[in-house]
Amino acid sequence: MACVPLSEMNKQHSGQILRLRGSRSLRQRLAAIGILKGQPVSLKATTLWGGPRVYTIGQHQYCLRHEEACQIEVQLADIADCA
Repeated sequence: MACVPLSEMNKQHSGQILRLRGSRSLRQRLAAIGILKGQPVSLKATTLWGGPRVYTIGQHQYCLRHEEACQIEVQLADIADCA
């Protein structure tokens, strides 16, 4: 699968933000802190019990809950086809 939610990425993946989903307020909040379409993204750190994960997006690091990461769609770098 070429496009995945950010929450499904692992440390071996890198990609680019394809779109932000979710409520309007969530999309606005993500955009306000600098999470925008087209930015490169990778997973930096995880926790043992599935808590928040740290992602490198652009040149910054963000700690996102699973519910937020599910709303960010990512095109994986090694897979070109994305509907």
